[in-house]
Amino acid sequence: MLIDFSMENFKSFKDKVTLSSEAGQRLSKYKKTNTLDIGRTSVLKNLLVFGPNGAGKSNLLDGIKTMKNMVLNDPAKATDSLPINLFQLDPELLEDEPQTTFCVDFKRNSNEFKYEFSYNQKMITREELTINNKKTPYFKRVGKRFEILPKELVSVSKRTKPNSLFLFTAQQNNDFNAIEVVTWFDEDLIFVGDYSRAAIPDNLALLIKNNSVKEQLLRFLHFADFNITDIEVIDSAKTSIPVSGYSIPLQTNRTELFTMHKEYGTDGVFLGKTKKMPIDSESRGTQKILMIALSIINAELNDNGKTLLFDEFDDSLHLELSQALIKIFNSEANKNQFILTTHELQLLDSKVRVDQIYFVEKDFHGISDLSSIFDFNDPRNISRSGVSYMKRYLEGRFGAKPIIDSDEMLESLGDIKGKGPNHEG
Repeated sequence: MLIDFSMENFKSFKDKVTLSSEAGQRLSKYKKTNTLDIGRTSVLKNLLVFGPNGAGKSNLLDGIKTMKNMVLNDPAKATDSLPINLFQLDPELLEDEPQTTFCVDFKRNSNEFKYEFSYNQKMITREELTINNKKTPYFKRVGKRFEILPKELVSVSKRTKPNSLFLFTAQQNNDFNAIEVVTWFDEDLIFVGDYSRAAIPDNLALLIKNNSVKEQLLRFLHFADFNITDIEVIDSAKTSIPVSGYSIPLQTNRTELFTMHKEYGTDGVFLGKTKKMPIDSESRGTQKILMIALSIINAELNDNGKTLLFDEFDDSLHLELSQALIKIFNSEANKNQFILTTHELQLLDSKVRVDQIYFVEKDFHGISDLSSIFDFNDPRNISRSGVSYMKRYLEGRFGAKPIIDSDEMLESLGDIKGKGPNHEG
């Protein structure tokens, strides 16, 4: 599971920020349900990241996603540019080959790994892997020079391109520790993305072909108050495409998802039949809850210990359902980790701990910052029962308060009148 993620100089985040799931010291509230003991430390099962529109919440998750993509995808050529996305509002920062830094600390199986790297558009400038908090890293690289390196990987280092992560080359050459790190990024760090049919991965859609899984999913949807009686997966194959008068055969299969609904007459009486609908015809909320439920079930079936990330978690979900999901994420039965960004301020008053709540805010320089309620003075007073986090947030007690002036917004729209393309003056 994820313990910490840090990044510096990425999109709206100029300075180093850290998202930590490590349970705060001396906090005992909801310890049995909301935390998991992973050996050296306890981690939180759920982190909620709040903040105004445009503050940078999505940029935070984009940083984690960019790091994952770089770990899993090696540049084809030594001249390929790396996906640099620097903070743009500081001219001095853009001088002298600026770089982005990512760092992640996680537990996989019996080992804890800390992996970090820095890069600019042309090359990896620094890379380091440490295992089980040892003082000496497993490998350490500065530019093209390897300062620390296992003997068996010396020849591998010579085959690593300047713009390639050594981690990628090492796992290609069967290094156990590199394989463990890459596997965590590939299998245990899961982004639950858009909810259209095209975005549902085949491995999730195919879960429904398992009758016991489908039964579990339908029960989940029933108790979430969704009127879906059955779900069907159909493999449709395109056999050919016309090209300049010829037909070229294709072997590509596409998995399609359909939901079944009972049909009722105008008098509200069940007509004794069901209607099949493609998932694209369902509301965005229905598509989203299906994706969330399938992701949870998939994590459970694959040995748990996964970290699932949701951007704009509350989008298209009503409050009661969002609150119910937060309760599930923080249940004693859950053995996975859920990190989400949200606009729904009422979720601040869910049964979560102070160390589970993060805020993103952006200052007048356009710089985003990340902080937890636990970072504020005297968190023991903040965590008193009966205290509304939402009320305190709206009072500006934790920063990140949205500054919205509806009167000025209305007046600015009114000023547009008479200023069309034919207006003079």
